[in-house]
Formats: sequence, structure tokens, C-alpha cells
Amino acid sequence: MNRIFLFFFPLFLTAANLTAQEQQSTTQKHTLTLDEVVQLAKDYSPRAIQARHRFRASYFSFMDYKATFLPKLTLTTNPTTWDKSIRTILSVDADGKVITREARGNTFTSSAGLALSQNIGFTGGSVSLGSEFQRIHNFLDNDPAFNTQFTTNPIRLSLNQPLNGYNRFRWDKEIEPLRYEEAKLNYTVAMEDVASMAVNMFFNLAIAQETLKMMEKNLENQKELYNIATGRYANGLIAEDALLTVQLRYMRSESSLNNASVELRRYMSRLLSFLGFNENVEIELIIEPTVPSFKVDYDDVMNLALTRNPEIIAYKRQILEAERAVAQAKSQTGITLNLDATFGTNRTGFTFGDAYSRPFDDREGINLRINIPILDWSQNRNRYRNAQSMQEVVEAQIQQAETDFKQDIFLEVMRFNMQENQLHIAMLSDTIAQASYEISLARYTIGRGDITVLNIADTDKDDARIGYMRALMMYWTYFYNLRSLTLFDFLNNRPLEEDFEDIIGY
Repeated sequence: MNRIFLFFFPLFLTAANLTAQEQQSTTQKHTLTLDEVVQLAKDYSPRAIQARHRFRASYFSFMDYKATFLPKLTLTTNPTTWDKSIRTILSVDADGKVITREARGNTFTSSAGLALSQNIGFTGGSVSLGSEFQRIHNFLDNDPAFNTQFTTNPIRLSLNQPLNGYNRFRWDKEIEPLRYEEAKLNYTVAMEDVASMAVNMFFNLAIAQETLKMMEKNLENQKELYNIATGRYANGLIAEDALLTVQLRYMRSESSLNNASVELRRYMSRLLSFLGFNENVEIELIIEPTVPSFKVDYDDVMNLALTRNPEIIAYKRQILEAERAVAQAKSQTGITLNLDATFGTNRTGFTFGDAYSRPFDDREGINLRINIPILDWSQNRNRYRNAQSMQEVVEAQIQQAETDFKQDIFLEVMRFNMQENQLHIAMLSDTIAQASYEISLARYTIGRGDITVLNIADTDKDDARIGYMRALMMYWTYFYNLRSLTLFDFLNNRPLEEDFEDIIGY
């Protein structure tokens, strides 16, 4: 067994080494800046892809609305209808007596029609121009010359027009363009939200990478300090409790390094998943220490937000939808009139040619439908009152939402304008903390410093570096928040625009 083990063990190590080298060679390493991560997120992240599909759905919904006012050509056919039944026929003889008789029927009917229709947005009605024919074959008639009959309507012009009440086309013309404009702006906002998430994940990973570097350096420093403390303890220069304090700090540094490695892997996986990358990718982030130096004016930001933010358009749309619901409910509370008019020609014959031979007979018809609610237990009135109450609710909610929206704008402007100064303070704090630690470490190394002071300086150093990284993250977070609220690029001084034709695929 020992010989077998000694024979296969080197082969196992070789195979494991080759597998590790293969995995390492297949791992793709990328060095990315913040701008590159943001652009990758907008191009490839699942959230960006979902936003594009949501916009496409809104686009096709808008195209469906526009098609409502375009002419439509429709072919309708009923190729097979077979009817075999007994019918009761009533007639009156010369004496005025009603005669009842039964007639058997066994017919086969086919029909077809072609119609060009058009909705009328101004009136809420519709008009159509069409042609129809019908063929009826009677199986009970043995005379082949008369058992088949054709009925045709070569020309038929029809009008359907509500005379009073609710016109949905008028409301759609006001609401649907707003809904589509809202969808376009919502897509741009979604892209800025993706950018904000990318900023958050970028700096979470950047902080994890920086933390790992700090923990590696701290472990190296603590190991050196432990060796120094061990030598001093052996020479009787320090007490045992001082040695144990250094040893404890050294052990905690090793534990912190392990935790930092886990956190790095966690935030790396989150960013890779967010960007849509596979697991064979490693990212090294590049942190730009400087940020653009500028302030934004509250009035300018407010004007941009009130004209470009989709929430403002959504408020207008919601008010119109509430008004539409009131108009629709009101139209059902009283008398409603609807006119159907038809003009055209028709003819019958026992052959297809006879049915289309001239002269044609005129065909006219007018149908006036009147709906008068007599007893509905106030159902329509209650619906109307409910719609009015909901309209008041919507108006109150929108008024409150607009107030909150303006307050949010004020806070975002204030936060962003303060953040550059906050970042400057964090940068100075980091520089001072690093210098303080170097001085404390040098003093302790030559035996003139106190370990407690050194430990405090070590903690302050790490906290100041992470504080600086978080200040950078907050600056860019507030920056993209302003872009999302205003849909305006403050660095290039231009509105944010998207190529919607490219998104749709045209």
C-alpha cells in the first residue's frame, strides 16, 4: 500500500497543480475605473436590460394607441354554418284567422365580408365602408336552379356615433402621449438608478480591496511589533501584560485579514453578478482621488426637475385619468343616445353573377338607441360620486407628493454642495492619521513610545482611510442622485438623452 501511495501521490499533486494553473489561466482580470463600471452596468447589467424591455413594452403600447386612429381593413368570413331544424311559421288567411304550420329546414350557409373602418377621434364614433355576400343552399329543395341563393351588399357605408356621453378617444389623445413621454423619461431615470447602484457596488468593493491591503500591512506591522515586544520582554524591558497586549493585537490582525478576504469575495461576487459577468472574472478597481469641483444652484435644479422629471408628468397623467373616470361615470347617470346609420346597395340572385348584376336595390337604415335609467337604485349616481371622491383623493395625494418632491430637491442640493467640503476634510483626516501612525510607530520602535498610543493611532489610521473612501462614495452617490432627479448632465452642461430608436431596434 505504501508503494502504491508513493507512486500515485506525485501524480495526484501534478494533476492538482495543472488544474489550478488551468483555472488561473482561464480567469480574466480587468482593471476598471468608476466611469467604466457605470458604463458596463448601463450596457450589460440585468437591471438595464429589464429597463430596456419595459420601455419597449411602453413603446409598443403607444404604437397600439396610435393605430386606433388609422384605417383598418378587415376580412370576415363564416365558411360553414349548417342548420337543420323545425320552425314554426305563422300566417293569416283571408278570414283573418291565424294559421300555424311547421316547416323543416336544412340549409348550409357561407358568408364573407370586407370592410375598411376608421375611428373618428373628434366625435368618438366610427365609420366603415365594406362589401358582403352570403350563399344559402337549401337541401330540401330538389330543383338545382333554385336551391341555392346568393345575397350581396356590394357597397355598405355604416356610421356608429354616440350622440352624448363619454368620448374615450378624446381622453386617450390627452393621456397616452403623456404616458409615453413618461415612459421615455422613466427609462432615463432607470439608467441613472443603475449608475447609482454601480457607484455603490464599486465603492463597496473598492473599500473591501483597500481594507484587505490595510489588513495585510497591519498584520506585517503587528508581526514586527510582536517580535520587538518579545525581545524586550526577554531582556526584561517590558512587563508580561504589555507583551500579551501586543500578542493579542497580532492575533486580531490575522483574524481581521481573514474577515477582509471574505468581505472582498462577497463584494466582488455582487459586482460581477450586477454587471452580468461570470465567475471567472476578477476586477481590480482604480480609485480617482480627485472629483469635479462645482456647485449647483437650487433654482436651476428645481426648474430642471419640474420640467424633466417623470414624476411631474405622472402627476399630470394621474389627474387626467381621475378626470376621465369622472367623465365616464357622469355619462352613465342620465339618458344616453347612440346612432347607427347604414347606406348602401344589395341584391339577391340564384347565381353569383345575378347577385352582382345591376341594377342594385338601395339599402338604408337608421337605428337610434336610447338608454334611459329608470330604476337602478342610485348605482350610476354612486359610481359618479365615487369617481369624484377618488379625483379629490388623487389631487390631495399629488399636492402632497409635489411638496415632498420639492423638499427632496432642496435636501439633495444641500447634500451635494456640502460633499466636496466633506471630502476635503476626510482627505486631510486621512493624511493626518497616516502621519500620526508613522510617528507613533517610529517612537515605539526605538523604545520611546507607548503601545496604547500606537494602537489608537493604528485604529485612527484605518478609520480615516475608510472614511475617505466613504466620502468619495457619498460624493458620487449625491452626484448621480441629482442627475436622476433632473435628467441633466452637470459636468457637460447638457440634458441626458437616450437613443430610443436604437433601444427599440429600428
